Amino acid sequence: MRHRKSGRKLGRNSSHRKAMWRNMVTSLVEHGRIRTTEAKAKELRSFAEKTITKAIRVADIVAKDEDARTAEEKTRLVHAIRVAGRMVRGKDQLYRLFHEVAPALKSRPGGYTRIIKAGPRPGDAAPMAYVQLILDN
Repeated sequence: MRHRKSGRKLGRNSSHRKAMWRNMVTSLVEHGRIRTTEAKAKELRSFAEKTITKAIRVADIVAKDEDARTAEEKTRLVHAIRVAGRMVRGKDQLYRLFHEVAPALKSRPGGYTRIIKAGPRPGDAAPMAYVQLILDN
């Protein structure tokens, strides 16, 4: 019985899944939209939204001039960048997350991603979907 066991295994071991989620979140931040299977898209949503929330919580600090930040704000910002960096690989993608994506989504109370079904994949007929960031308000 799988009572109270959250998350899909997707036929992978835990290290492969963790690497896959990191790669997918990084790609989502980089491109704004990715195509994957529906099952992966539904699981990816939670990882992406948690990472975006971490960036949104310090969006007001990022907006300030570097000289105007207090020591506590600098500490909070560095911590948020390091925590988000565990999921988003690449300095360019981290910069985009904190300076472009988070300010654009700051006014939203959640639901930063959208899943659009894309029909079956040729070859194995796996249900496909697009996951995209909702950057338009």
